[in-house]
Amino acid sequence: MKQRVAVANKEGILTIKLNMPERLNVLDVETRKEIMDAMKSCEKDEDVKCVVFRAEGRAFSAGADLKYLLTLKGREAKQYASFVKMFLNYIENYPRPTIGVVEGIAVGGGLELLLTLDIVIATEESRFGQTELKVGLIPGGGGTQRLPLVVGPKIAKEMVFTSRLITAWEAKEAGIINRVVKKEVLDEELKKITEMIVGKDTRLLEMVKKAINYGMRKGIDKGIEFESRLYSSLLQSREAKDAIKRFLER
Repeated sequence: MKQRVAVANKEGILTIKLNMPERLNVLDVETRKEIMDAMKSCEKDEDVKCVVFRAEGRAFSAGADLKYLLTLKGREAKQYASFVKMFLNYIENYPRPTIGVVEGIAVGGGLELLLTLDIVIATEESRFGQTELKVGLIPGGGGTQRLPLVVGPKIAKEMVFTSRLITAWEAKEAGIINRVVKKEVLDEELKKITEMIVGKDTRLLEMVKKAINYGMRKGIDKGIEFESRLYSSLLQSREAKDAIKRFLER
């Protein structure tokens, strides 16, 4: 049976590639479980410095498996909604930087997945949309919450209300993605980013991500207090003092 997700762990980078192009890389339950299994297996591996999400074919992901959603009722529907929330929260708070690489469309749950990632780069041809209303649903994976946090409520409402696909350049301007590149230099751009990350201390990467995410959720006052506690504990550590000495010696 064909793997829904292709996984590679090489040179400090865990690469997770959605591998069902014939189904536009839908995020069905099994695919989400395979993604989580791959990430959990490397969670304690300090040699893994970042996670890259990619996809095979012309779509990053078209989101949820609509045919499966038709079968849900009662408790099953509640369990599914809870699972989707848990899956995306896990990725958002994963203790390593996460990078999305988009070639094609990312809509519905596909866009909601990208919203949980730390860095996203995309080709010029890529398109993005929160398109659930078009199929009789509303966003169910944080689209009504994470999207306005990133782009602001007015742009978020327009995107959801209209189901319009926006260009990669619009997505960059709105803050959904970090970089737009030509397809032929996409891998080169990804390499530049990952090379700057893999040389960093795993513990520091985790601290920074945790601090930023905490402040975004709790507000700046609580966030600054949390950052200060992390900073204070780090200043007292032997690892930090040794690192400072090595830098000064250079």
